[in-house]
Amino acid sequence: MLVVFATVQLGGMTLVANQLSSEITRACRQFDVGGFERATDKEAFVEEEIVGASSQLRPDSLHVERVRWERQTRQDRGGAEDGSIEQRTIRLALSYDVRYELPSVLDVPGLSGQSLERSVTSIFCEGRAIEVEVGS
Repeated sequence: MLVVFATVQLGGMTLVANQLSSEITRACRQFDVGGFERATDKEAFVEEEIVGASSQLRPDSLHVERVRWERQTRQDRGGAEDGSIEQRTIRLALSYDVRYELPSVLDVPGLSGQSLERSVTSIFCEGRAIEVEVGS
C-alpha cells in the first residue's frame, strides 16, 4: 500500500514541477513592469503576479526570494540631416528565485515536505517579455 502512495506522490511531484514552470512562464508574459518598478516590496509583488496569473498553484505554498533587477534606457538620436526621429527604448532585466512547497498525499518518509526551486530570468522591452528562462 505504501508503494502505491509513494508512486502517486512521485507522479504528483512531476506534474507540479511541470505546472510550476508553465505558470511562472505565463506570469512573466503577463507581468506588470510599471507596477513592479513602483512596488516597494518587490518579492511580494512578484509573488502576487505569479499567483494572479495561475489557476493551479496554491498561494500559501509559493515563496519568492532574491529579486534582482536592472533598468536600462537606450536612446538613439536621429540626425537632423536625414530627418530621422529620436527613439528611446526601455529594457528591464529581472531575476528571482521561486520555492514551491509540494502537496503531500500521505506522510511518506523522504517524499513529504519536499519543495521545488526555480531560478527565473526575464527580460522586458517596452513592458513586454521578450525572453523568459526558468531553470532549476
